Parts: sequence; structure tokens; C-alpha cells
Amino acid sequence: MSRIAHFALILLLGISLSKTVIAEDSTAPNISLVQINAEGMIADLKFLVLDLAGDKTGWDKLDELLPTFLEGIDQQRPLRIDILLGENQEERYRLILPVTDLGVFREALEVFEISSKKQRNAPYKLDNLFQGFMKYLKKFNYVVISEKLSEVNEIEDPLKRVQDLLKKKYDFSALITNEKEGVDARKKSMTNTRKQLLAAIKKKRDETENAFELRKLAFTHQMDELERLFAESQKMVIGWTTDSIKHEGRLEFTLKAIEGTSLEESIKQFATKPSYFAKIPVKQDGILNGRINHPLDEMRKTNFTEFYKLLLPTLKDRIAKNKKLTEDQIKAGSKVAELVIQMLDAGKEASLIDAFIDSNPVEGGKYIMLGGIRSKDGAKLREVVELLPQLLLDQTVELDFVKENGLSIHKINIKERFQAGFYEQFGAGEALYVGSTPDALWMAAGINAIDRIKTAAKLVKEDPPEDVSPNVIELNLKTLPWLKMIDRLREKKGNQEIRDLALKSLTNVDDTFTFVMKRDGDSINGNAKLDKGILRFIGNIIAKFSKETL
Repeated sequence: MSRIAHFALILLLGISLSKTVIAEDSTAPNISLVQINAEGMIADLKFLVLDLAGDKTGWDKLDELLPTFLEGIDQQRPLRIDILLGENQEERYRLILPVTDLGVFREALEVFEISSKKQRNAPYKLDNLFQGFMKYLKKFNYVVISEKLSEVNEIEDPLKRVQDLLKKKYDFSALITNEKEGVDARKKSMTNTRKQLLAAIKKKRDETENAFELRKLAFTHQMDELERLFAESQKMVIGWTTDSIKHEGRLEFTLKAIEGTSLEESIKQFATKPSYFAKIPVKQDGILNGRINHPLDEMRKTNFTEFYKLLLPTLKDRIAKNKKLTEDQIKAGSKVAELVIQMLDAGKEASLIDAFIDSNPVEGGKYIMLGGIRSKDGAKLREVVELLPQLLLDQTVELDFVKENGLSIHKINIKERFQAGFYEQFGAGEALYVGSTPDALWMAAGINAIDRIKTAAKLVKEDPPEDVSPNVIELNLKTLPWLKMIDRLREKKGNQEIRDLALKSLTNVDDTFTFVMKRDGDSINGNAKLDKGILRFIGNIIAKFSKETL
């Protein structure tokens, strides 16, 4: 069986993909996955597990197994999988594989209990464990395998469809395309899939009815987004590269919508108005820096309203069932939840999510932080802060610590239980400051926190820049400082083993994750980069799996 393990691995990859599919016809999405070559895949695994993670045992197990995947497969040429969307919402997979020798590959199939019989002037007939057809493209030394004869016959050039992906030299990539016709048919065909997947969501033991309904609603909203992507996108490309020279991982994606669809209208809303916080400098090279200026179309506004409406009773249920809280704490907690939901819902009415965060190192190994988010109901923040001492034991606050020119700032002192982690990050004796102006909520920590809120509140009153940034989302995150603080605050709770593995993997010079999503004409493009330490963490996870499973 091991001689055809590579075939099985690719098939398993296809089977493990999402079951969200669309009925077979000319309107169905065309989906292709590409691995640049098997040799590169093995080299990337070695780089992650052995070179970065330094786990020889984990790599040895992989190294022992991987060669068995490759008999009959050309390790230096691309592998392609097409996801074929079939009748009754059932998907199939067309494997397009480079072979070094057809005879060796057929022998490997036999070991896997798949017979291959040559038919006169026709592709091979596959039987036993897998029933279908295999076409040999002698000119290219590729085989095409699928359940239906028509699906192997229609492939004349194994790589023509994915040439653009190959030119980009991605290690692994995906291409999804749609014809303009058939948007309504694709949406309609999702109905049964929605019902089937929603029916599979079962109520958990001790889960309240509100929590269960909220979980189902969140899934429904995810399906709304996925349905629109798969039904209304003209082209989507996703590409991943593991760069062993630069010691980084890169993910790229691009999305172009079909003309006249709601997805196109949504994209047209991006990068048309400057952020409310555009005049506030964000370095994008500190420990947590980011912006989001994401418009909300009608579908997303409606979904947010539905979500908040059900989130509030769910939160109140959780608070009421917390046996550690007194009756007064439960009452205060419920009111806090209500006020926070109202502020969030009011922010939605601006038809966008507009926010920023800027956290940077200062002398002495500490950090400063400043953040803001648009909200039309910021006055409720004072009520929330006022209730905190009633909700949290030993919590102290100072209301209206600063009150001037429409700006109110409140001081939240750090409870003793959290002081070690907070002071390590922002300095001994520091507090968290939160504030509000008529159009925004503010937050700051570290030295001169109040002055930074004051300065920012003045900057947003200036005229916005003439040029609107094309960036919808920007994020720069140094993971190690925040992981250390979370580890201190969690006090061995949660998945301590994974946190320890992450702490072991990261250093303060290779722990950064960056992401940018921007509008480029009528398309949305995104780029993410993972530093060496994050790749080392991935390598440690793979090594752990290798040692425990293989």
C-alpha cells in the first residue's frame, strides 16, 4: 500500500476540503489546487521541522515516510487537483499528476488495489478500490484520473489552466473562477448545502438555547460570506510560499468580482473615504500596529444587527450562570454587556468599521499603546467604567479623570492579580485609560497615555488627507510580547502546552506577523508575511504531530 501513498495523500487532501459545493453544470465554479512539486514540498518540511525547529526525531519519522509517497511520481514537476462539483451537491476530484514511468505508476496502483486496464483508443479503466478512468498524456508525461470519462478526456494540456500560478512560483496555490452566467443558479444550489450543514450543528451539553442559536447564526453569516464569494467572484487566487532563503512565509490572495453583483458593489465601497483616524500616525513597525477602514454593505449591516441582538441574551445567560458572582455582580455584568452591545451596534450605523491601534517600545524595555474606534454612542462608556467596581472585586476606577473639549477620559487601575503581566508590558504603576468623544472611543496605556489621547482627539478634527489610502486593513504584530503577557495572565489555564511550544519557538527578533489588504482598481489584494520564529512554531507543531502520530 505504501507504494501508492502519494496518490492516497493527494486524494485525502481533496476529500478533507470543505463540502460546500454547487450542483454540476456549466455555471459551477472551476477550482484547481497546485503544488509546485513534490521535491519542494519535502524541502519545505525539512526546513520547518529540522532546520528551524531542530527536531531530528520528528524529521526522521517524516523522512522515513515521505519517500514512500513518490514511486512513479516525478518529484520536480507540478501536481494539480481539480475539485469537480457534481450532481446532488457531491464533489469529486480530478488528479493531474506528473509521472516518471507509466508502468511504475500502474504497478503502484495495483499495490493499492486499483486495477488499470487499457481500452482500445480510450483511457485506462480503473476498478476495484477506485472506479474511474485514467488518461495518459504521453506528450507531457502526466496522468489524469477521475471518476467520469468526460472529465479525463477534456484535459489536453495538464498545466494550461494554472500557468499564471506557476509563473508566480507559489509552493502551493489555489485558483477559483466563475462564468458570469449562473450567479443565481450557484446561489440556489447552496440551499441544500446550507440545510445539511446547519442540521449537523448539534446542541452541546449544558449549552443554553441562546448560545446554541447564536452559534448557528454565526455559521449562517459565514455561509452568507462564502456563498457570495463562490457565486459572485470572477476569479480568486491564493498562493503560499515558504522562503528558506529569507526565512519567512508569504501568503498572497486576490479577488475580482463578477460585474453587476453585490460583491462588486461591496468592493467598490472600499477605499472611497478616508479613515476618521487618517491623521493619526501609526508606525506599522512596533509590537501591535494596525488600521482597518472597512465599509459595511447592507448584507453585513443586517448580519451585525442580528448577531448583536442574539449576543446580548447569550452573554446575560453566561453571567447569570457564573456561580462565582454575587447577585449584585450579575446585575452589574448584565448591564455592562447591554451597554457594550449598544456601543458596538451604534458603531455599525456609520456603515463601516474604522479603527486603529499603535503600540511601540520605549526606553526601559516597556511599551506604549494608543487605539481608537468609531462609535456614535461613546457616552455609554462612562456608564460601563462606573459599573466595573460592582462587577469585579477589588477593581477601582477614577471617572472623568480628564474632561475637556468634549473629551472624557477615565482611569482603570490594574487589579493586583493582573499587575505583574500588565506592569511588565507597560511599566510599574501604569493604568489603562479609556475615553470617548462624540464620534469615537479611545484607549491608551504606558507613559504619557493621557497626552497621547488628547493629541489624537485633536488630530481627528483636522481636515482629512486628500488622498485616500487604498489599504483596507493593515496589521503589524510582534507576537512574543503579547504571548508573554497572555501567559502570565492565564496562569497555566487553557492550552499551556501549545503556549509553551510557541514561547520556545519565538525570539524578539523573529516573531512578527504582517498583513495588508487593499483595493487595487476593481480587485481586492492581500499579502501576509510570517517571520522565522512563527515558521519555527509551525515546524514544532508538525514535529509534534509526526512523533505522536506517525
